[in-house]
Amino acid sequence: MRINNCLGIVFPNVHDDLMFEMTEHRSMGSVPFASRYRFIDFTLSMLINAGITKVGILARANYRSLMDHLGSGKAWDLDRKNGGLFILPPYAYGEGTYTGHIDALNNALSFIRYSTQEYVVLCDCDVITNFNLEEMLDNHIESGADVTVAYKNGKLPNEAKKISVFKLKGDKITDILIGGKGNEICNHSLHIMVMKKDMLIEMVEEATAHSQNSIGRDILQAHMDKFDIRGYEVKDFAEIIDGPDAYFRVSKEILANKKSRESLFTPERPIYTKTRDDMPTKYGLESSVSGSLIGDGCIIEGTVKNSVVFRGVHIGKNTVVENCIIMQDSTVLEGAEIRNVTLDKDVTVSANVTLCGAPGYPMYIRKGSKV
Repeated sequence: MRINNCLGIVFPNVHDDLMFEMTEHRSMGSVPFASRYRFIDFTLSMLINAGITKVGILARANYRSLMDHLGSGKAWDLDRKNGGLFILPPYAYGEGTYTGHIDALNNALSFIRYSTQEYVVLCDCDVITNFNLEEMLDNHIESGADVTVAYKNGKLPNEAKKISVFKLKGDKITDILIGGKGNEICNHSLHIMVMKKDMLIEMVEEATAHSQNSIGRDILQAHMDKFDIRGYEVKDFAEIIDGPDAYFRVSKEILANKKSRESLFTPERPIYTKTRDDMPTKYGLESSVSGSLIGDGCIIEGTVKNSVVFRGVHIGKNTVVENCIIMQDSTVLEGAEIRNVTLDKDVTVSANVTLCGAPGYPMYIRKGSKV
């Protein structure tokens, strides 16, 4: 594929309702992950690694944090004269927001229409993966399909009401079901699809005229006899984050499973993120750290086991942090003990406090809280 012949469209907000605890003050795309990244980093890195140099971010709400993280797009090599990064909030009419994919695309039709690229890739931000998107684009062009959708064969996520489930004959999708039984083994969508730009515009205009708002239900499922829809199986690591429990589970999977970690963080397709210049992490004389991922700028004086610790975190003396996720600039004071807990940004755990969740039901502490 010619390096600039595809436009990237990213939806950072469409699944915010699945993680309302973490998305109260931020979009799904700006949720922190793996000690230094945000969800959107994986989406943008896949696009840029596939040679896509023009990307539109269809932000809906709570996008101040997202804009602060993305800036001009320099970290992803998207600060350029031709193409680059475009943040596209909704037009200020009615309620000033959109309600789904079709509504969001309709808001951005002028941006899409006047882009010179022939193809469009649509990506949500609820999937943690780093597969070869360029190969998927090449397969789409070679097959002559109208639409190609990335899918995974595996357990259906728990919150499966909006996820498309595919029946296939070879790579051709013969039937699409919306939702399914939780944890069943099936071919389910990863919310990444490619098609021609002109076709997307036609689909959006027709759906808008009929007050339709779901790509899966109102366009793909409703026009199975009209479109040639193909599936592209992702065999690399790919997980949908459909709630705080899934966030905790996938974070621990990356920490504990070397194969999953190497699939996600492969040298051939780097994951880029905004750089925060900070000092190296300091470890106290009595500190003990094992099986953990520690960001820079931390001060570790206690015991940390099997945990993900983000930048700027302070773990005090005589503390125990086990099976936890501690986000940026949080503090665990002296004598505290926390297990199976997710601390959002800027949380303070007071001295001698004990917090314990269960491995399958982790405790979550909101951003900026003091416990």
